[in-house]
Amino acid sequence: MTDKADKEGTYTFYVAEEGEPYVLKTVYKSAAQLTTTSFSGFDEPLDLRAPRPGEVLSAGSVNTR
Repeated sequence: MTDKADKEGTYTFYVAEEGEPYVLKTVYKSAAQLTTTSFSGFDEPLDLRAPRPGEVLSAGSVNTR
């Protein structure tokens, strides 16, 4: 699969051959970058919690310059 924004960049997806067809890893490769993302812990419960007020940023308070 290619990246429209980066004509030379390509994605490779690795999918489990047995059992559920989970995506196990993705690799993005271009002339300037190589990124690998691995996935695991499928069907495991997630321990999620809402952030505390001090951990939340307002979009208006972020300076992007």
